[in-house]
Amino acid sequence: MNPGSHPAMLNPSYSPYSSSEEKSRHSHIIGKLANEVSRSVDEIEPLYEDILAHLKDQASIQDYLPILVSRRVKEALSHSVPPTR
Repeated sequence: MNPGSHPAMLNPSYSPYSSSEEKSRHSHIIGKLANEVSRSVDEIEPLYEDILAHLKDQASIQDYLPILVSRRVKEALSHSVPPTR
């Protein structure tokens, strides 16, 4: 994935969610993930949503997206600076 090339990065009002229920489900996961990696939700959410949007475009089955996105977020964070909390 090329950072900054996805609609979520190009258009701040872009949302990868197709419904409020889907957003709520992913928001819960983002909160758990932020806690798990000792980062703020504000730091995790844009990264999560960018990766989600990218993978969602390619996924024929979306049931496992939260797991795949969480894994990719953790990978991305492991290559970044230490937590700011």
